[in-house]
Amino acid sequence: MKVCIEVFGCALNRSDAMYARELLEEAGFEITDDLAECDTVVVFTCIVRRDSELRSVRRISDLCKAGKRVVVAGCLASALPAEALRYCKDASLLTPSAVSDIVGVVKGLKKVAHRDTKVFDRVPRVVRGSVATIAVSDGCLDECSFCIVKRARPYLKSAPIDKVVEAIKKALRDGAVEIELTAQDLAVYGVDLYGTYALPELLERILEIDEDFRLRLGQMNPRHLAQIIDRVIDALKDPRVYKHLHIPIQSGCDRILNLMNRKHSAELFREIVKEFRRKIENVHIATDIIVGFPTERESEFLESAKLIIEMDIDRVHIARYSPRPLTKAYSMPQVPEPIKKARSSYLESIYELHALSKNLEFINAVSEGYAVEYDPDRRTVTARLSDYRSVVLRGTKDIVGKKIRFRITEATFFDLRGRIMEVID
Repeated sequence: MKVCIEVFGCALNRSDAMYARELLEEAGFEITDDLAECDTVVVFTCIVRRDSELRSVRRISDLCKAGKRVVVAGCLASALPAEALRYCKDASLLTPSAVSDIVGVVKGLKKVAHRDTKVFDRVPRVVRGSVATIAVSDGCLDECSFCIVKRARPYLKSAPIDKVVEAIKKALRDGAVEIELTAQDLAVYGVDLYGTYALPELLERILEIDEDFRLRLGQMNPRHLAQIIDRVIDALKDPRVYKHLHIPIQSGCDRILNLMNRKHSAELFREIVKEFRRKIENVHIATDIIVGFPTERESEFLESAKLIIEMDIDRVHIARYSPRPLTKAYSMPQVPEPIKKARSSYLESIYELHALSKNLEFINAVSEGYAVEYDPDRRTVTARLSDYRSVVLRGTKDIVGKKIRFRITEATFFDLRGRIMEVID
């Protein structure tokens, strides 16, 4: 039997999809990208926003109408199973907690696979070019009022440190030079297993690996990051760790943060950013902002805009609030869509000008880094600065995974452009 796997959404979904692929191949299935040849299509769905949910259900509907047998995996199968079956009544359902049951579901032995487990029984990984994404935990310890993912992945489930370290060693043996640790909230890694914040210990164990590679840390909730900040700073001092942090604040206004049930203040975020900037030279800070959260006033929105400039934030992921069923924010008084659209456009323009001004400072700089990805359409490779900024360079696929020296010649708000001076190894 031939199986197609399609993925929407986050790095956790990509990791789950790779794990499912490995299990299917071990069971003798052939994985193909040719839809015409597929007997079954497994769709890893995303529902974090309404538009991502629509993309997922439209794809499910199209596949069902085309006569394909569909397995609906990912968050839709767990949080909104009736919605999945509304678009394809004969679909099978595979929740994130039950990915290890993929073979039985594809064989038709199970119509619905779900496990109410608090154990993370795998360390999924995805290797793209020379980049390995390692999912070290699933779920979180918070209950944000806007987040439906909590319904799909309700428990924090961490992989043991030894298993994570072994997965990284295997990825390095397979040719990876960049390791991305991913989780819904990396800062709370290990609390379920060890009864304490175990990320610092995990980082220490990873950095004991006697090889040259680059390590990127995933997003961390400010209130939890504050508990381990000194030891995370120590880890960032290792030259193999990107000087990059993704710290989602979601709003610069404390009243809105309280309604979001974020349990941190805007001031705590400022203190964390200042501490990293004091201790780590040229650290790159990214954050998330939700625009138009229920009851958000114009002045409160402007507090978010002010925070981006005031704290010199390098990258901002901007999202208009999307009402999600089964969440507390769904029943709150909503901000009209035209206002959300206007606010997000305004914030994007501020961010893009700010980011461009920061990136322009790198023009004519010479740097070294690994070529980590190849784009066959543009015939370019992507390398990274030590702070994780992307540099797009004209190059060939054969240099991916090799260390190169390059000069930066252009800048956009999103990335840098340049030319290769030398392939070092």
